[in-house]
Amino acid sequence: MWFVVLVAWNVLKIGLSSGAEPDPKHGSRRRLCDGYRRRRRQVKSFWIVAGLVVMIEPVLPVLVGVTLFTTFLSFMYLDEAGPNS
Repeated sequence: MWFVVLVAWNVLKIGLSSGAEPDPKHGSRRRLCDGYRRRRRQVKSFWIVAGLVVMIEPVLPVLVGVTLFTTFLSFMYLDEAGPNS
């Protein structure tokens, strides 16, 4: 159990460190912005916590409920702001 917690902690500490600058002419420039990267790291944390919850209570209704809720939360959180945030 401690191994899982240690791995989850290390995954949370690791960030995406790309040195790419957003190109204003690029079609998906919002994915290169710092705000979007920050939100994507937060979504990764949501999924790690959801995975730990499913591992603690491994029954099908909990798995489906947590997965659907986390998917909804991920899409909602990543789409909450435009390219300027």
